[in-house]
Amino acid sequence: MNLFQGDAIIKKFPRSNFQLEIPQLILPPNSITGVVGENGNGKTTLLNIIAGEAAGEGTYQYFGDQVDSSSDWLNLKNEIGFIPQRIPRWYGSLEQNLILKAAMEGVPAKEIDDKLDGLLDFLGLQKYRHLKWTEISTGYRLRFELARILLGEPRLLVLDEPLANLDINTQQKFLSDLKDLLEQKEYSIAVILSSQQLHEIESVADQMLFLRKGKAVYSGSIQGISETEVSNIYEIQLEDEENLAAILQTEGVTYQRVGPYLQVTTSQSSSDFISTLIQSGSNIRYFRNLSNSTKRFFNN
Repeated sequence: MNLFQGDAIIKKFPRSNFQLEIPQLILPPNSITGVVGENGNGKTTLLNIIAGEAAGEGTYQYFGDQVDSSSDWLNLKNEIGFIPQRIPRWYGSLEQNLILKAAMEGVPAKEIDDKLDGLLDFLGLQKYRHLKWTEISTGYRLRFELARILLGEPRLLVLDEPLANLDINTQQKFLSDLKDLLEQKEYSIAVILSSQQLHEIESVADQMLFLRKGKAVYSGSIQGISETEVSNIYEIQLEDEENLAAILQTEGVTYQRVGPYLQVTTSQSSSDFISTLIQSGSNIRYFRNLSNSTKRFFNN
């Protein structure tokens, strides 16, 4: 049973003439779905619809049941954990907030301490539990917010740009926590999150959704990205680019500069292409295979 399925998802904004239009989105149990694309292309709008924070046209199923405007959204949203990009500030100690949340979720008083200990151990937050919101970093605020959400045992986690303003180590730790969460929970959870950090998201995601101007350019598994394309794309940076034109100007090879890198489109495999560069005497400073990455869609 899929934990969410949306068909013909549409959200219109008449003033700006913008329209979000997703033919279908399925969130299987124990999966992570990444939503990527440039700013202003509908990522937050889509997540707000899934989280029940905004209305959209289409048909929707949550946890196997079809829902509409007449459904019991209050109970339904108890099954959905939503963390917006800007997390509301907590007041009082972090521990006090978590105890209050656990009590509101119906956790028996004698079980609250053990439940909090297990959750804070899992997220590496034990030594910060007595601090206040202003005394911890942005990364720890995000993890405490995740702890608060998890006390409600949601079956669907919706996270809007959770990696924004986090350093690379904190990003990787948070994503590792999400992956471990799916493996350790005794019940099924689906996670959907938006981000600009493509490489980090793709390292943990089971499927990706790439949005451009409100439309789904790609929706499917990481492995399926290259299956829809006939060519490979490589991102490179060389020490010396004097002979680059002669190296790359061969039949079936195109390239364009994107910031400090060159994106090369070719039918060659990565090993053959690297061999070509090495044989030409090029010193490779940076190489990344974008063939299985949604980054290949950004400049199309």
